[in-house]
Amino acid sequence: MAEQKKYYIHVPGALVEVSEGVYFAYYQEKRRGRTLREKDERNGAVSYDGLDTPELSGQEMIPDRGAVSVEDAAIANILRGELRRCLALLDEPDRQLIQALYFEGLSEREYAKRVGVPQRTINDRRHRALRKLKKLLEN
Repeated sequence: MAEQKKYYIHVPGALVEVSEGVYFAYYQEKRRGRTLREKDERNGAVSYDGLDTPELSGQEMIPDRGAVSVEDAAIANILRGELRRCLALLDEPDRQLIQALYFEGLSEREYAKRVGVPQRTINDRRHRALRKLKKLLEN
């Protein structure tokens, strides 16, 4: 009877006997990895893992395109403060209207039912209040 061939894989500090299928799958994946690394080197790809430091991983250094910049956050914060200041200058009915429509998310129809006036009246008041608010913000 023919002796069956034995297959081994090198692991740190030892040779491990494996089946033929495991042997070929292991070395096929190893060759694939080497081929991909060679392609990356030829194409100038950069591995962020090479930028790892004790404090940061290289991936943490990748800029997040969706993140708000510090400047944009600061400007938004200033504008919110200015909006709050101007809202405080509106008379109480206008302030309540803006609060309900834009901060509570009510529709004009829902707010009209709440205060007991026609929806068209709420629409007119909203336009008037927004014009006032715009003038206050421009000053």
